Amino acid sequence: MTYFETILTVSLFCLGLRAITDDGMIGYFLREFAQKKIPNLGKPIILCSTCMSSFWGTFIFWGNCYLSNCQLTNSLVFEWLGVVFSAAFINSFFWAYYESINMCKN
Repeated sequence: MTYFETILTVSLFCLGLRAITDDGMIGYFLREFAQKKIPNLGKPIILCSTCMSSFWGTFIFWGNCYLSNCQLTNSLVFEWLGVVFSAAFINSFFWAYYESINMCKN
């Protein structure tokens, strides 16, 4: 998987997970549990679309690296950071857009 594809995968996963755990959605119980029981830990896992890229981006990037038997080099850490920060920006941008669309519907 190219780094662009990895960034896209991380962003789509995070935004999809955030969307299905929004108010009134099927996964809202997960969001509610995280808000009440583990708010600090819940933020990068399920509560904040921008923050989610740090947790899920790390998991997806290194999981992909493991599955594709990539060579561990010093530059790989910078590539991982690039994927995580790029996905965070995309998540932030598109979640704000998603919220603005939902506000217009109401």
